[in-house]
Amino acid sequence: MARLFGWAGTILLVDLSKGKIETEELSQEFARKYLGTNGFNAVRLFELVKPGIDALSPENVIFFGIGPLAATKAAGAGRVTIMAKSPLTDAIGHSSMGGFFGTELKRAGYDQIIISGKAEHPVYLQIHDDEVEIKDAAHLWGKTTLETDNMIKEELGDPHIPVLSIGQAGENLVRFACVRQKAATAGRTGMGAVMGSKNLKAITARGSKQVAIARPEEFTQIYRHLAQSALTESGSSNSFMHTIGTPGLMEVFFSPGMPSEGGAGVLNFQTNVFPGWEKISGTALKKEFNKNMTTCPNCPIACKISYTVDSGEFAGTHDESIEYGLTGCLGPGCGIDNLPAILKINELFSNYGIDDASGAMMMAWAMDCYDKGILTDSDFDGLPLKFGDYKAVIEMTHKMAKRQGFGNILAEGEKRAPEIVGRGSEKLMYHCKGSHFQAEDPRARKADGLQHHTSPRGADHLTADISRMTSILMTTESGKALREDPETMNHRSYKNKALVVKGCEDVTAAINALGICIRPASSVPFEVLAQMISAETGIDFSEADLLEIGERIFNVMKAFNSREGMTRKDDYSSVPEKWAEEPISDGPFKGETLELDPMLDEYYESRGWDVKTGLQTRKKLEQLGLSHIVEELEKAGGLA
Repeated sequence: MARLFGWAGTILLVDLSKGKIETEELSQEFARKYLGTNGFNAVRLFELVKPGIDALSPENVIFFGIGPLAATKAAGAGRVTIMAKSPLTDAIGHSSMGGFFGTELKRAGYDQIIISGKAEHPVYLQIHDDEVEIKDAAHLWGKTTLETDNMIKEELGDPHIPVLSIGQAGENLVRFACVRQKAATAGRTGMGAVMGSKNLKAITARGSKQVAIARPEEFTQIYRHLAQSALTESGSSNSFMHTIGTPGLMEVFFSPGMPSEGGAGVLNFQTNVFPGWEKISGTALKKEFNKNMTTCPNCPIACKISYTVDSGEFAGTHDESIEYGLTGCLGPGCGIDNLPAILKINELFSNYGIDDASGAMMMAWAMDCYDKGILTDSDFDGLPLKFGDYKAVIEMTHKMAKRQGFGNILAEGEKRAPEIVGRGSEKLMYHCKGSHFQAEDPRARKADGLQHHTSPRGADHLTADISRMTSILMTTESGKALREDPETMNHRSYKNKALVVKGCEDVTAAINALGICIRPASSVPFEVLAQMISAETGIDFSEADLLEIGERIFNVMKAFNSREGMTRKDDYSSVPEKWAEEPISDGPFKGETLELDPMLDEYYESRGWDVKTGLQTRKKLEQLGLSHIVEELEKAGGLA
């Protein structure tokens, strides 16, 4: 086997049912074709997980992938992507996180962990270089993520070892349970519930190996350029994140005169105006409760904002990070303008291991149902969820994590909870493929609206990450025509938006595969990333090569869903008339709707897929070197 530079060269295989641990070599051909993280995970998920399985059964397989840049000095490298069939959406599920676990996993000598089966009793996985052990976790079961983190560190005598863990929400199979690593979280699509279904409480990693760099001097020059550019060459975005983190997006969506003002849904999309936004803004959080910003490996942006509440009703509340996914969905989404209360709920979500976006939007849906008389006091066990009632949200969070009372219904997530409640409640649950639209209103900015519908993991703003990836797409040769057309950046215009979404999805998939955070990555032209991975691995990747890899990975993720029976109909909202027929009622985007069908037609054409069904074609998949995917899709009837 040829020597691998960049990659560790080993895949770790863990069968929990048999208690068996094995390894396999990573081939250079496979590494070159899929790069890492989401690429490695997606293709192995397609190969190992059979269609139609229950996502919470032992037949599901969960993957932890890192990229070739992990454990190098590249800014923000070391992200971990976790992937499995989602118990929330029944589609491909994946979420990623920063922190230091990816760095230590790479130093231990692994590019990916593949975990199958189910342990007979609670366990955790300890990885220390070549020594890997499945350890008893009975004493950890029932503990919060913070308690688990502290107890494992004390048990191993290593106060700084990174620990991935689940809380009680994952143990109780809350369908949107997350995986937590101190200040980092893999939130979306219920990967914590998959761990819980396997009796897998946590994973630790510690390593002492070094990454082999093919052209070290060239690589050093490029990573230094990346670090220097991260705060200086991408406009004000990264500097903004460095100052107040993602909670500062509250200012982006609600400050007068901002381009995105009025682009966020309020009170479960009843309105787009929220008078109390300044009380819970990133600026207010920074001023009143923030003590320091934390960071991921070698990243100068340091966008994670920790907080402590020193006095008042919620004195003693603390967490290592908080994101706009929580402040935006819980604040405007639920009508809560009490910042200490939001910080307390965030602490509970973190410790229980609850995804902030799904958890908060489930509350918003229930509040909307109560507001319209669909749900009554008796439905809530005497604790009705009303818009703005943070005390009820706190109590319902406990019930949701423990699956008690109405919390047990909320724990079933966006697709299933309305089916259980009935009574027209499904008309107030706005999701795509089982994932809620969160805080962004798809009617406001057209490319954003489309990206929420085409994402394989359900409504999501990060699969394409339009706000950041449009600028990097414009640096590519393929983005030249888009760059020259002024309508491309007109957010109300439909022109070119399908091409923008397709291009941004491919760029984002490639950056994720490298294992580097999109924030520092967006500070340099795309060709610089190609130069960096070339210098590290000794394999010459062009800008076009990376775009093709991104497109290949995206097509594998799409193919998983197609094999599960998903077609064009699944690229619509659960309540399509909400966006198409009900204009935004107020704010700067007043009157806007979303005409999805023409954009979907153009999007499928740009991808080389069948416009009528939304399914992939043999020609496109074979062009991308995915012949084995074609065979499987033909068997399942998932090919156009």
